[in-house]
Amino acid sequence: MNALFEPLPIHFNAAAYFLDENITQGRGDKIALYAKDETYTYAQTRDLVQRAANLLAELGVERENRIAILLGNRPEFVFAFWGAIWLGAIPVPIVPNCTVEDVRYILQDSRAKVLLSDRDGYERLESSDSPFLRHTLLTDGDRSFLSLLAQQNCLPSPADTHRDEPAFWLYTSGSTGKPKGVIHLHQNMVICARNYSQGVLGLKENDITYSVAPLAFAYGLGNSLYMPMAVGASAILSEAGNAFDIIADVDRYKPTVFFGIPSIYANLLAVGEIAPLNVSSLRLCVSAAEQLPPSVWYQWRETFALEICEGIGTTEFLHIFLSNRPGACKPGTCGRPVSGYEVRVVDDGGLPQPAGEIGNLEVKGESLMLGYWNRLPETRQALCGNTMGTGDKYICDDEGYFKFMGRKDDLFKANGQWISPLEIESVLLQHPDILEVAIVPESEGGHQLTRIVAHVGLKPERRPFPALEKNICQFAKQHLPHFKAPQSVYFVERLPRTSTGKIHRKSLRAKIDPSPSLIEQK
Repeated sequence: MNALFEPLPIHFNAAAYFLDENITQGRGDKIALYAKDETYTYAQTRDLVQRAANLLAELGVERENRIAILLGNRPEFVFAFWGAIWLGAIPVPIVPNCTVEDVRYILQDSRAKVLLSDRDGYERLESSDSPFLRHTLLTDGDRSFLSLLAQQNCLPSPADTHRDEPAFWLYTSGSTGKPKGVIHLHQNMVICARNYSQGVLGLKENDITYSVAPLAFAYGLGNSLYMPMAVGASAILSEAGNAFDIIADVDRYKPTVFFGIPSIYANLLAVGEIAPLNVSSLRLCVSAAEQLPPSVWYQWRETFALEICEGIGTTEFLHIFLSNRPGACKPGTCGRPVSGYEVRVVDDGGLPQPAGEIGNLEVKGESLMLGYWNRLPETRQALCGNTMGTGDKYICDDEGYFKFMGRKDDLFKANGQWISPLEIESVLLQHPDILEVAIVPESEGGHQLTRIVAHVGLKPERRPFPALEKNICQFAKQHLPHFKAPQSVYFVERLPRTSTGKIHRKSLRAKIDPSPSLIEQK
């Protein structure tokens, strides 16, 4: 365990810890969740969790059985997630915008006995050939999940689980293959809450958090569920679909801490003239999931007089292990190690790289997963005790700040030089017409030479035209070494993203086609 904190009791149930402690501290009447026109106090939340646990038990769910939750940021997610853990079962959240194929795969791979979904998600699924699935619960209709909970008694006593026992699974986004089931323990949420939300962000009881990330995503699960509950704060559950919805939510609920991702910050700035964001309630902004361009960071601070505390984590470590601190942010970096984690950049032989040299990121910490479900080779390859190689390329500067250079597979050679797509993207995002951009390599000619291709999404009301393509390439040459400037520009309505919001570069490489819409700039 983290040396800064006392170890948790051996017999430990995470659901009981996060819910009962707030009741014990006199927060029963305090609002835990804001969701559209509904609010739920801590006492109401615990009551519904206990009813959910009883409902699952009546359906034949036993300890260690898996419960799939295919929902967005809705209170039913919260009740089912904690209810399963209260019972000793294992919730398996599924990000709602997963492909149908991935959802079916997760249901089969996890052997989930029960699926909780809304009707849209269930109808999109059409059918599942999983032989393990016994019951489907829906949030809609006459026999909705909430109406079923109203008919249940409470299951008063939580399961006598062990702190080292699996509590829940999260599946990776599957950007490099089939999604992998990441097994997390009862203690892991407490470790992340103590290390990051309390140790770095200083989250307090009077905070109200608002996260755009889905609860089924490791980043969102912490932001909207266990981190605010760890201190008795309140969380806003919203399924906002665009920047305008987010602006309306912030104005309505007055959050104090906003958890975004880079594309959201860029979109909020882009629509600012049409619908300005009211930041009067915010004391802190956070970004994760992928690299935040420095240009966005500076524009955000200039516009709103607020820093964005960028950090990075992985599903395997559950939440953020590198972070900038309020008042000590260094734009373009993921910050410094969060207390409780040891982070270093190593070469391919595992030896530490000197400051300023690119290498592989290696992280050590107690919130690390138990392993991947039914993936022993991948588990052994990834883990060495409580240390893991993340597969990311990083540089650590002489001040101890870590800079993300891309996934190992994202880096490529052009003109004999290693190229990080992020470096080029950060420069192009300073172009006044560009909202988002992704750099990918393309092999050309019989000699398999590599040229650099920019996939560009334009800001609202901007339209592509040949002179703009030339202008973008010239802009890159003015701000980058010429060998790093894109030779081609391809305009897209929006960049493809994984279920967790990261740019899906692999699909962009597959889509490159030397057609008239891809105009080379000599």
